[in-house]
Amino acid sequence: MSQSKVKVLVVDDDEDFVSAVKELLERNNYEVVTAFSGREALQKSAEIPSIHIALLDLVMPMMDGFTLLEKLKDIIPGLTVMMVTGQGTVRTAVDAIKHGAFDFITKPFDKDVLLNKLEVIRKSYELENRLGELKQLISQKYGFENIISSSKIMKAVFEKASAAARSNAPVFIVGDTGTGKELLSKAIHLGGDRSSKPFIAVNCGAIPKELLESELFGYKKGAFTGAVRDHEGLFIAANGGTILLDEIGEMPKDLQVRLLRVLEDYKVRPLGHTDEVSLDIRVIAASNHSIDDLKNKYLREDLFFRLAVIVIELPPLRDRKSDIPLLIDNFINTFNLKYSKNIEGFSEEAFNHLYSYDFPGNIRELENLLEGIIAVSPTNKETITYKDLKAHLLWQKPKTFEHQILSLDKLEKFALEEALRESKGNKSRAAELLGISRDTLYRKLKLFNMQ
Repeated sequence: MSQSKVKVLVVDDDEDFVSAVKELLERNNYEVVTAFSGREALQKSAEIPSIHIALLDLVMPMMDGFTLLEKLKDIIPGLTVMMVTGQGTVRTAVDAIKHGAFDFITKPFDKDVLLNKLEVIRKSYELENRLGELKQLISQKYGFENIISSSKIMKAVFEKASAAARSNAPVFIVGDTGTGKELLSKAIHLGGDRSSKPFIAVNCGAIPKELLESELFGYKKGAFTGAVRDHEGLFIAANGGTILLDEIGEMPKDLQVRLLRVLEDYKVRPLGHTDEVSLDIRVIAASNHSIDDLKNKYLREDLFFRLAVIVIELPPLRDRKSDIPLLIDNFINTFNLKYSKNIEGFSEEAFNHLYSYDFPGNIRELENLLEGIIAVSPTNKETITYKDLKAHLLWQKPKTFEHQILSLDKLEKFALEEALRESKGNKSRAAELLGISRDTLYRKLKLFNMQ
């Protein structure tokens, strides 16, 4: 909201006062509407849109300022009111606040005092307007309508996710890495009643075991060595909104017990505190493990069923290849704008090879692939060729494995073996190569009997 758009209604039966205030405010970029009685003020407030602030004289014939205040609030619910009075007493101030006024000024008024009070209100409106614009931009970026797809399989996902957004039930999203689990979580959050509240995502596999509990549930200063100040924790920080527990399968079993209790009572007690904090929160869990593996291997069964009230399975990109042209167009437009390039599309040969590729990294891999190609393309280049594609498509399936499908467990074990080989047995380095914490690495090694 620009400064010139803040509209002030000035109501007083003293014409000289109204004229003086009008002249002062207009010099300071306010738009001013004047009225000399309560009845005239009500008429103008009904006819003139977007009045933000009202300056009301307390003592007027026929209708006093408090009565007018209540009637104006009915017409303009978000109106901010300042009372004007010649009786600047504490009792007057208290009565004004009780009736819903923001503040009051006394006659004769100090120009600087009035302008300072109005400036506080104006900045509040500007901030509120800016927040509204930001919320709209976020909704436009992360809403369901902006998840790109035309496939039948994704239509069913959207229908289920839209229904989930209208409820407060816990949601469990499962899908391969790069399928868009966090994006769908944000869309569910924005599609529900909590859209104006916080959305906080936490990767349970990226935080070391010894820190995860305090990060989630908070702690009091002095609760342990290094706790030099209070920390509210992510559950409390997300209160009123949504928390996404990403890679929930990597959470240690002993911590799962505490999480289960929080989800049963919707109360949390930070470490070192004696009192519990009540939670009003939407919980979404996500994992790249299969439902069977989550239920039987990675999660306590009781926790799984507590989280999996609504289960949404995101298909891999190889199962929704009809979406590839749409995704390509979107990413080309995005990265042309980002890198000031003029790519129009793919050659037929390049597109055919891209379409036949399985994309083990799913949408994220396709996005990174196109960004890498477009970022280094000459500004006059218009078509991505097969040569460009080959230079950036790093994961080429060896022909000897062309017809061999490995299970996720075998792929995971293979990745662990390769990381340990590459790091010459240095587990910290291996964890870094895999993009996971050391605790997660040790749990994986134990799971596959590789210790």
